[in-house]
Amino acid sequence: MPASFRQVKGNMGIAPVRVVLMLDAVNNSPREIANDRKGVEQFLRRGPPQLDYETSIALLSGSGVIFGRPSRDRDDLIGALQTLTKSARLFDCAGEGGGSEQVFATFNVQGGTNVAEGQHPDEKSGCLNLRFLQSVSALKNFATGQQDVPGRVILIWIGRGWPLLSVREFRPDTAALRQNFFDNLVTLSNAMREAQVTLDAVFSPDLFRTIELRTDRDNTFFNGIPNEDEVAASSLGLQVLAHQSGGLILTESKDLAEEIAVCIADAESYYVLSFDSPPAARPGELHSIRVKMNRPGLTARTNTAYYAQP
Repeated sequence: MPASFRQVKGNMGIAPVRVVLMLDAVNNSPREIANDRKGVEQFLRRGPPQLDYETSIALLSGSGVIFGRPSRDRDDLIGALQTLTKSARLFDCAGEGGGSEQVFATFNVQGGTNVAEGQHPDEKSGCLNLRFLQSVSALKNFATGQQDVPGRVILIWIGRGWPLLSVREFRPDTAALRQNFFDNLVTLSNAMREAQVTLDAVFSPDLFRTIELRTDRDNTFFNGIPNEDEVAASSLGLQVLAHQSGGLILTESKDLAEEIAVCIADAESYYVLSFDSPPAARPGELHSIRVKMNRPGLTARTNTAYYAQP
């Protein structure tokens, strides 16, 4: 039973909702980034001169994440969008390997690349590994940085998302790597929940752009991973984390501007529930969350699980 239940209007209260539009130049090509920029600009131009919510344009590139100044002014945001995308440093696997240990020190995934015998870590598998590390590190750093900032954040991640590291070039995960994945999953999941981050995955496919397909095993990750024996890189996939945060996964429409508008509409009115968590028997104990509706045909989209501590 919930300990408290209240309705919230996104643009009212002490800490109104904030929106971050994240363009992903690590996992998308220059052509795709150009299309995404156009979609974001179309969204801004379709709306009023003053947006309902404070919004930031962010860009994940080979240099890390750069955030534009938060604003509700449409023209300011369009200017920030053009500036960020014009100066974007695209991700170059060949040029990133030497500095990867320092870049990813805050996300302590196995130092080397978990590739199969006979594969050189600088080849395709090494590049996939670097993209995964850079992307998840950025999300983790963002969530932890928001924990002390009041109010809800809608983070709209634009693009296909990072690799799931499920291709045959990767050998089976070692026990140490699985433990590392699980520890970081617990930290990231709890940071997003405590910071009130709703992660939306937005992707507009075309003839040259497809999303990495999930397997049946990947789909099980949507329900949460109970321990390190069942975890994998896919447990930290963009769509998995979006679903678990209560966010939207929009991957079929070619109207990116409309998809962004749908995500932000979530802020207009929503409910906040709190509850007393039972003690955990061990660190990172998975607890599922389910909200039932008493009206037929209605479903609640919310956080689906959390990892409790003793």
